[in-house]
Amino acid sequence: MIRKKGQTFHLETPHTSLVLKADTAEVLYYGKKLSNAAGCELWSGSPRKLFSQYGGADYTEASILLENADGGFSTAFAFSKSKLLAGKPEIAGLPSSYGESKTLELKYVDAPTKAALYLYYTVFDDTDVIAVSAKLVNGQKREMHIRRLASLQLDLMGAYSVVTFEGTWARERQKQVRTVGKSVFYIDSKKGISSHEHNPFMMVEGEDGVYAFNLVYTGNHKEIVEGCESGRTRVLTGINDFMFRWALAPGEEFCTPEAVMCYAPDEDGASSEMHAFVAEHIVRGKWKKRERPVLVNNWEGTYFDFNEEKILAIARAAKETGVELFVLDDGWFGNRCDDRRGLGDWYDNVEKTGGGLKSLADKIRALGLDFGIWVEPEMINEDSDLFRAHPGFAMRVPGREPTRMRNQLCLNLADEKVQNYVVRVISDVIARSGASYVKWDYNRSLTDCYGKGIAQGEYFHRYILGYYRIVSRITKKFPNVLFEGCAGGGGRFDLGNFCFFQQYWTSDDTDARMRLKIQDGTLHGYPQTVMGAHVSACPNHQTGDSNPLETRFNIACGGVLGYELDMTKFSPEEMETVTRQIAFYKENRKLLQFGDSYRLGDAFGGNVAGFMTVSKDKSAAIAVVTVSEYVIAGEYLSVRCKGLLPNAVYEVSTRPQDNYKDVLSFTAAGDLLMNGGMPVADIFEDTQAWQNSRRLYTRMYLFKKCK
Repeated sequence: MIRKKGQTFHLETPHTSLVLKADTAEVLYYGKKLSNAAGCELWSGSPRKLFSQYGGADYTEASILLENADGGFSTAFAFSKSKLLAGKPEIAGLPSSYGESKTLELKYVDAPTKAALYLYYTVFDDTDVIAVSAKLVNGQKREMHIRRLASLQLDLMGAYSVVTFEGTWARERQKQVRTVGKSVFYIDSKKGISSHEHNPFMMVEGEDGVYAFNLVYTGNHKEIVEGCESGRTRVLTGINDFMFRWALAPGEEFCTPEAVMCYAPDEDGASSEMHAFVAEHIVRGKWKKRERPVLVNNWEGTYFDFNEEKILAIARAAKETGVELFVLDDGWFGNRCDDRRGLGDWYDNVEKTGGGLKSLADKIRALGLDFGIWVEPEMINEDSDLFRAHPGFAMRVPGREPTRMRNQLCLNLADEKVQNYVVRVISDVIARSGASYVKWDYNRSLTDCYGKGIAQGEYFHRYILGYYRIVSRITKKFPNVLFEGCAGGGGRFDLGNFCFFQQYWTSDDTDARMRLKIQDGTLHGYPQTVMGAHVSACPNHQTGDSNPLETRFNIACGGVLGYELDMTKFSPEEMETVTRQIAFYKENRKLLQFGDSYRLGDAFGGNVAGFMTVSKDKSAAIAVVTVSEYVIAGEYLSVRCKGLLPNAVYEVSTRPQDNYKDVLSFTAAGDLLMNGGMPVADIFEDTQAWQNSRRLYTRMYLFKKCK
């Protein structure tokens, strides 16, 4: 709901209020919901602005920086008008949130240049998340250039810490906490993607609560938090201004990606709001609320070394365990015997697939499994028929040796001809294979950014616009297909992609110990429904560590379950274990995939951690508790549960595991489980502890409300 009194607007969500003064471009209040906004005008004149610009007395980070036709950078945007919109306007060429909503549009004009700045604030009835974006229109008769245009600015009063989620390949989204102080802090990506290193999701925490932010964008981004001597803390998020210079011709407009923000009293509250928002207002299509299948992927089981016989053998073994979907990974096309050749040649390698892709897919379907396919549409090997026929499709700077990563170059997706080629060949792969699942991979970052006729300062964003045009067309063409994104693991794990892909490969690191942290960090801003999580072979292919099969399963239950190994190598006992695991997962799949997910303990510093998923009516829950280290004569260990009904009594039991002799069963009140802590001392009774290196101790607890 949006209420208006003069030029003061009260934007209400179920639990929060945002009060804006349009004519002075100020934030009067943002936080816990107000019964009404009376008295907020007392805060008018405080240094909390909706946007900031160069040319006045404010020398802090600006949200908008224009290079005017006369070469100057000064602007003085002043209020023009406000408007309430029923619904939410689309953002041209960019994905954004959707759903029944109300939007406040604010217009400001810079008189000398006649440039118009539009700010949009959208509220939904069912979430505390507010969507924010900006648009700039060139109203003069000469070209101007945008050097920075943030999607969102929020000025807060007080001292804050900033919580970010950083890392690298195979170690994504590790939680980092820093005090801002009187300084400027920023994270960004210059890689052309949202990146493994710096996810665009962040939180700003102070005595008044937690403010969470994210960006609906897949390309270069920048988040800035600046503490000022006045006591103000400024938050900015949007497209990175690195190598950014966008020409705006007379009458043209530029739309920023959408940013989203929410307020909550604590981290758990902010995460819960972001989870619900992503699930309801970002993810879309047939698979939005549909239970996801248990899959097996052959990549770590075979890599490039496979043929029809080997693939069918894995599929048969998988079918015996209850797997529902077989995914054929890299190596099925062209002359693709390793990662040095064939990328871009999306025709069948008959030698490796038998009678071709359709024939192999039909044989797998005949076993009773659905069929999925891996593609990497944005890349090209120089040793490929595509490169030999169309060398100009590759992204290269004329006269310079290109940078090669994973022995491949990027396609120039800023070129519409290349976009149309990708749509055509990938659509053909999906159609001829009859795939019900597509894994869309991306295994390197952008370098050598150049396109003939494209201004260098516009290339990164035009690449992303081309990418969105491709995935939009393909996903609309195949609405029944489940799409999973991948970027060397979680390198493009962002809200922009979740507008097209229903889930994403969380990380290439499948080691249980590392996945605990990666999935915990990810859960701060994203629901478990979008996290692909697989059981893989041990010793782990990334870390060399080993964990029991039951431990690997327990951790993988924190996301969308799959297996990534050669099931023909299982012993009869292991086959029985996996069969029981999958049967349990299917029985509890709706709860595990679509329940309310909470983090337990402290994965980034504590010895006890884990996660807990609670049904919407709070009648059932599943928790996985982990202990990282066995300390001889160590402290008494317990974990506080979350999300239960305080006044209810729950029957609590443990899932039977091969590596534990006993199954616990007891009853306890919800408030006791949440406030008193549930003891987990017996977790060290792991019969396989001495058979594994750097093992992670895990138990899975089942909660059922007593009648």
